Amino acid sequence: MGFLNPNAFLFASLYAVLIALYLWERYRRHVEVPSLLLWEAVPEASVRTSRFRPDLVFLLQLLLLTLLIAGLAQPYLAGRAGPGPSARRVFILDTSASMQAREGRLTRFEEARQALRDRLSALAASDEVMLIAAANHPRVVASFSRDRAATMQALDKVEPVDTGTNLDLALAIAQRAAARRDRPATIEVFTDTAPPQLPPAWRERVGFVQVGESDDNLGIAGLQVLQGRFQDHREARAHVVVRNFSHREAHGFLTVQLDGDLLSRRGFSVPARSARGFPVGDFPHPGILHVRLEVDDALAADNHAYAWIRPARTMNILVVSEPSPLTTELQAIAAATGNLAFRFLSPADYTPAAADSADVVIFHRFVPPREPKRARLYIFPATSGQWLTLRGEVAELPVIDWNDEHAVMRALRPPVALPLLRAQVLDRPPWADALLSSRSGGQDVPLAFAGERDGYRIACIAFDLAAERLLAADHVDWLLLFLNLLDWLGPADSSVSVLHTGEIQILDDLPPRPRRIIDPRAKSTIVPAGARVELEALYAGEYRVSADGHEQRVFANFFDPAESDIGRPAKPAPKAAPVAAQPALSAGPEASFSPWVYAAALVLFLIEWFAAARQT
Repeated sequence: MGFLNPNAFLFASLYAVLIALYLWERYRRHVEVPSLLLWEAVPEASVRTSRFRPDLVFLLQLLLLTLLIAGLAQPYLAGRAGPGPSARRVFILDTSASMQAREGRLTRFEEARQALRDRLSALAASDEVMLIAAANHPRVVASFSRDRAATMQALDKVEPVDTGTNLDLALAIAQRAAARRDRPATIEVFTDTAPPQLPPAWRERVGFVQVGESDDNLGIAGLQVLQGRFQDHREARAHVVVRNFSHREAHGFLTVQLDGDLLSRRGFSVPARSARGFPVGDFPHPGILHVRLEVDDALAADNHAYAWIRPARTMNILVVSEPSPLTTELQAIAAATGNLAFRFLSPADYTPAAADSADVVIFHRFVPPREPKRARLYIFPATSGQWLTLRGEVAELPVIDWNDEHAVMRALRPPVALPLLRAQVLDRPPWADALLSSRSGGQDVPLAFAGERDGYRIACIAFDLAAERLLAADHVDWLLLFLNLLDWLGPADSSVSVLHTGEIQILDDLPPRPRRIIDPRAKSTIVPAGARVELEALYAGEYRVSADGHEQRVFANFFDPAESDIGRPAKPAPKAAPVAAQPALSAGPEASFSPWVYAAALVLFLIEWFAAARQT
C-alpha cells in the first residue's frame, strides 16, 4: 500500500483545530436553572469545562476528518514488480582543476559531488551504477554494482586534481561500458563544462548537471628561466606572466623567493581579460625559484609556480683527435667558457679506460673499435663502426632540411646559403633522429643525427667542423649547433626537475631500495625495491623522492589556460539522461481506492449528523 499524495497528511494539524473548537463549544454553553436543587440534572461535561472528555459526536467528527485526509492522500495498493531487468546508469564526475574553484562556501567539486550523492540516493535499490572520475586520465572508481554503500564510499574518496580534463575520453569509456545490447545504460555527467563546449553528438546522448558560474581568477600563466648549460646563476634570467581571466580589473601582489629567501614583492594591477609580464633577475645564488600570487580569487592551483636556477657545473669532455684547427678552436672555447673542460688525446693514445672520467667523448675523424660507455659525439667519421656504415664522401653539399622539433635544433636556423665543404655519406641508424639533411645522387644524405642506444646518448656530425671553422664570423650557427649538442649529450642534474601537472616522469637514478614519495599534499607512498618509479604529477607543488639517503625533488607547475579560465555561461536547466529502451524494475499503483474512502466519509457524516441532532 502507498500514497500518491503524501503531502495531504499535513492537514493532520486540523486535529488540533477540532479539539480547540470542541473545548470552546463546551466553555460558552450556559445552563439556567431555577434552583440549585436542579443542579444535579446538568450534564457533568457542562460543569467541568476544564477537562477534555470527548463524547460520541466528537469521536465521529475525528474519524470523519481522518477519512477526508486519507482520501486526499490518494491511497493505492502497490503492484508487483515487472519482469524487465533493472536500470543501469553511468555517472561521470569531473575532477579537473577548475572544479576546485570556490562558489560561495563550497567548491564546484563539492557541489557536484553532493548533487551526485542526491542522485544516487534517489535511485531504486535494484539499479546498477558505475562511477567514472574524469581528469586528464579518466578512471573507473566504481564498476557496475547494486551495492549503493560501496559506491557512496568510492565517491567520498574521489578528490579533484590539478590537471586538465578529458571529458571526451571519459564519455567514450562510459559509452563503451553502456553499449551492451541486452542491458543498455544511461550516462550522466556532473561537471562545470558547459554542454555547448562538447561535440554535438554527446550533447544529445547524455544528461548534464552543470555547476559553477564565477570567473574570479588571476593566475600565473607561465614561468620561463633563460639559462644556458654554460651559464651560471648570475647570467640567468626569468620571466613571469600573470593573466587576469575575469571580466574586471584585478589587483594583487607578486612575491618571488629563491630557496625561501625573499627577492622581491611588488603590487600590480591587470586589466580584464589581459596579461602582464614581470622580469626577474640578479639571482644571488642558484636554487629553487618560487613565484607566488597573493590574491583573493576563486582558484588557488595557478597561484604558485616553480623553476630551477642551476648551479654552474663543469662538463668534462674527452676529445680524441689529431691536432687540427678544430682542437685549436675547442681550446679557445674552453678558455671563454668557465664550465667546459676539454682533454685531448690522439687516436693512437686512446684506450676505453681513458673515457672513464669523461662526461662526453668526442671522436674527430676516428671511430674506436670498442665504444666507451659514455655519451659520445662523432665528427666526420673516417671509417665504419659497429653501427656506423660509411658509403663515401661528397663535397659542396648544401643543407636542405632540418628537424626544428628536436631539442638540439630548437630556435636554431642552419645556414643554407653556403654549402658544406666536405661531408661523409652515412646510413642513419633506426634509433636516431635526423637533425640536418641534404640530397646527393637522388638520395637523402643525413648531415647530423642523434639518438639513444644502450642507455647512452649518441650524436653524429657527418661534415667536417675543422673545415667549416667553428669560430668564423659567418659560421656562428655551427658553433651554436655544437654547443647545443654538448648540452644535449651532457649529464642532466637529476636531483631537481620541473614539469607540468599531468606529466609522468620516470625516476631511475635512485638506489634500488624502497623509495618514499611525498606529494605536495604531504601524502606518503612507498615504492618497493626494484619497482620502476613512474611519478605522475597530479598536484601542483613539490614532490620529494628519497631512498637510502639520496633524494630527488620534482616540482610540478599548473599551466593550463583552459582550466584557469573558470568563467562559465549561465547554468542551463539540468538535462536528464535519456531513458533506456527496456522497462526497469518498478513498483507502481495497481488500484487507487480514494473514492471508497470518500464514500465512507459521506456515510460517517450522516451518522454524525443524526447523533448530533439526537444529542441536542
